[in-house]
Amino acid sequence: MNRRMILNAMGAGMLARLGGAVSSLGAAFITASAHTQQLDNFPSGPVRIVVPVNPGGNADRIARMLAQSLAELWQQTVIVDNVPGAHTSLGVNRVVRAAPTGHTLLSSGDQLAINAALGRKLPYSPTDVRGVTRTIVNSQVLVVRPGLGVSHFDEYVTLLKQRPGEVSAALPIGYGSIYHLAVEMLNQRLGTQTNNIPYAGGAPAVLDILGGHVDAALIDISGTTQNIQKRELIPLAVTSLERSKVLPDVPTFHELGASDFVIESWQGIFVPRATPDEVVAVLNRDITAVLGSREFAAPLEELGFVIAPGSAESLDQIVARDIALFRDVAAVAGIKSE
Repeated sequence: MNRRMILNAMGAGMLARLGGAVSSLGAAFITASAHTQQLDNFPSGPVRIVVPVNPGGNADRIARMLAQSLAELWQQTVIVDNVPGAHTSLGVNRVVRAAPTGHTLLSSGDQLAINAALGRKLPYSPTDVRGVTRTIVNSQVLVVRPGLGVSHFDEYVTLLKQRPGEVSAALPIGYGSIYHLAVEMLNQRLGTQTNNIPYAGGAPAVLDILGGHVDAALIDISGTTQNIQKRELIPLAVTSLERSKVLPDVPTFHELGASDFVIESWQGIFVPRATPDEVVAVLNRDITAVLGSREFAAPLEELGFVIAPGSAESLDQIVARDIALFRDVAAVAGIKSE
């Protein structure tokens, strides 16, 4: 039985039931295929996943998990190559200039849209890469320090309107980030103003909220679940359309009346624009199967990530949608490229 037949038969759920068999019998899966000789042997050599951020964060971790699973499935070496710098544009440009054979992949996310929306000078166009599939979504949660004196979203809004510009909001990775855009977007929807404080990362932002130095933050669910469960942070609302499985008691902004406030961080896999449709289809199929494995998904879902594969075309649409959304938010807020 060849790899294509197995993947088609098992779907996303079957991969979990096969478990270790994918690893131990991987070589047997790569046999004759019903397609061309080029796709029979794809990938025909090592695959490189370019991650345009430093090692150690969630984006890097997820890319490495994916690389390990794909290496087992393909029986090929899959290398993770961290190329940080210039708001991820150095890594993106590395992929743009790679041969469009499907052997060089980009693992990137909403920053791809933010760079274009803010008009940053880039050595490439956002359309120089094409989507393969979205991998994960990491929604944000509005949290406040217990000493702020609010426990519900309507109380928070009342406080913002009573004290315009006085309530401080942490920006976990600084100005011009997804978190900055989220805070400004919420202020625009509510007609409020916050005192925005930039941070170099989510961990120091959370520490300052816990220490009572900052009042609130819109921050990734995955980075705050433990603090929320310990009641060190008070969650008021989540930015997804549906409630988070790890925070089932926390309402969505949509439920609370802010129906047009939906914003999520996401990650996806991209390839150079000239990569053939047939290669993109194989990549989409294989990566989607890996994402559906419980071995891959379970540890991420426990942290609050949502496994969210889709078609190649839908990922391109997400990028275009976010560019338009972020451009509008940035224009009203006066957020400019550094």
